[in-house]
Amino acid sequence: MPSTSQRTSDITFFFEPKSVAVVGATNNPLKFGHYALLNLIDLGFKGKVYPVNLKADEVSGLKAYPRVDLIPDEVEVVAIIVPAPSVPQVMRDCARKGVKGVVILSSGFREAGGEGIKFEREIVETAKKAGIRIVGPNTTGILNTSNGFTTSFAPLPKLRKGNVAFIAQTGLFAAAAFWWILSAEPFCLSRVMGLGNKSDVDDSEALEYLAHDEDTEVIAIYMEGVKDGRKFLKATRQAAKNKPVLILKSGRTEAGIQASMSHTGSLAVRDEIFDAVCKKVGAIRVKDFEELTDLAKAFALQPLAKGNRIGIVSMTGAGCVMAADYSAEYGLEVPELSDETVKYIESYLPSWINVKNPYDSEMLFESVGPEDCLRISLGGFLGDENVDCAVCVLPSSPMFAFDVEGSIKEIKEKYPDKPFAVNLIGSKDMVDLWTKQLEDIKVPVYPSIERCVRALGALSKYPKITRALVSDSQ
Repeated sequence: MPSTSQRTSDITFFFEPKSVAVVGATNNPLKFGHYALLNLIDLGFKGKVYPVNLKADEVSGLKAYPRVDLIPDEVEVVAIIVPAPSVPQVMRDCARKGVKGVVILSSGFREAGGEGIKFEREIVETAKKAGIRIVGPNTTGILNTSNGFTTSFAPLPKLRKGNVAFIAQTGLFAAAAFWWILSAEPFCLSRVMGLGNKSDVDDSEALEYLAHDEDTEVIAIYMEGVKDGRKFLKATRQAAKNKPVLILKSGRTEAGIQASMSHTGSLAVRDEIFDAVCKKVGAIRVKDFEELTDLAKAFALQPLAKGNRIGIVSMTGAGCVMAADYSAEYGLEVPELSDETVKYIESYLPSWINVKNPYDSEMLFESVGPEDCLRISLGGFLGDENVDCAVCVLPSSPMFAFDVEGSIKEIKEKYPDKPFAVNLIGSKDMVDLWTKQLEDIKVPVYPSIERCVRALGALSKYPKITRALVSDSQ
């Protein structure tokens, strides 16, 4: 049996195992263990897969074994989905087998109180003595879209490889967030790691792995508490130097703290302290899941802004005013346009019209039509040396129907280094259609002007964060 000294802080094997056993795998489609095994088969995981079931000789067409330690070949990772009272014995079997890591999907441990606390303590002690790393318990565990490896017990479809990694303390949140991203967002996931009760592997180690993961360009985190503050600070700072780290931390109020303690047994951290820590280490803290996915989308689809100067183009005057207000709120400046840009746009307008930033493009729309209006206004703003990013507010209704995808694709290709976001308002059918068309070409669309500006604010803030972190480390 391995000694404690052989425990590793490198958790790569959890995402890239050569072999996995599923304890609790079953042919019964009404049980979670059925899908924990089936997902590995359906997603095309190329490693060796071993079902473990006390009574079945075969599960989903694969030879089954009654215990992990009776599997004749090497087993690197074990996914456990049996009732909590049975897990300590399974952990002892894993120790005898010499596995590297276990993912405990079962609930009923520290978060449940009573005997659950004893069960969790017992499995952790066994794992430490054997040099085994634990993810969980009370989690859906791991997903790697590059190789099809997962421990999820929720039925999963075929997955596209993406560039956003998701760390979540709660299994259900990770599963629900996954399904929302899969069905509603234009970006895809690279990795998902549900940490559950964090009895062993925690956010810090997940961050250390993802900081060096070549498939991951953005890291999004949902957490309820911090186990080791110093370790988390160091890991977050290191990750944030190379890629955006977005953190949604619940338990901001006394009621939330009490709820998190009963949910995953988390240790509370005063909200103002956590906020200060995020700023110190370069993490971008968000207030809800909407903002988490909004910013992940912006970072996944758009380049970073080289500064904080925003150009505002709207076919409504109200849109100009609101965007200017939100710009001030999210740290963006509304600069004056260069003389060259002003002259360029005014050349298409009556002599009595003055062009400035923000710009109400309604008169230009009437003068040249929708396609040229976008090319001249939004394109002109993005081409301006005084503008680092832009927001475009577009009405979408049958009377304004035009090739919005082709027009904006042309602008995007002409100015690939400047981020912009689009707010659509109008007919729901057209908003839905145009949103899909634009996000298919990696232009983020948001249902409000504020969410557009907030996303652009993050794209302008992150380069300042990285410069500060690099400067501090020198």
